[in-house]
Amino acid sequence: MFRTHGIKAMAKTLRQALAERKIDLSHSDCLELIARQFGFRDWNGFSAELDSSAVDRPLSFSVVGEAMRLHRTTERLDVNDTDLSGSRFNDANLSGTSFNQINFSGARFNDSNMTGWHVNDVNLAGSTFQHINLSGAIFSDCRLYGATLDGVPIEDLLDAYRTRPQT
Repeated sequence: MFRTHGIKAMAKTLRQALAERKIDLSHSDCLELIARQFGFRDWNGFSAELDSSAVDRPLSFSVVGEAMRLHRTTERLDVNDTDLSGSRFNDANLSGTSFNQINFSGARFNDSNMTGWHVNDVNLAGSTFQHINLSGAIFSDCRLYGATLDGVPIEDLLDAYRTRPQT
């Protein structure tokens, strides 16, 4: 699922990978290439499509033959007993999603909407959460050792919460 800033991060990664191969392209050129991969004539058309998708209509893509197609989706996930360790969730809309007995150890969540997220008996050890919205999220019986939220160990945040003065 994508938003404009997620695609811009893809362009940055593409530019860095090309630079490692001694190919110098501007950020704008990389945005144009990514837009073409999604079947758009240029970045402006692709960006307009992304902007028109709004928060309640996340976008995903599929590969059809040699072409990528953009899709709007509103599906909600309920995932049980799955190994998703080391997965990356960039610019994902995971709002209202339920996870039960999932291994997310070492997963990365970046620029994602996780409002109303419900996780039960989930291994989040070593996971990183950067620039995410966790409003209304519920964590039950989760392993959080080594997980960080915007670079701060979650254990430190929990300790600070537990030791705060009661009002």
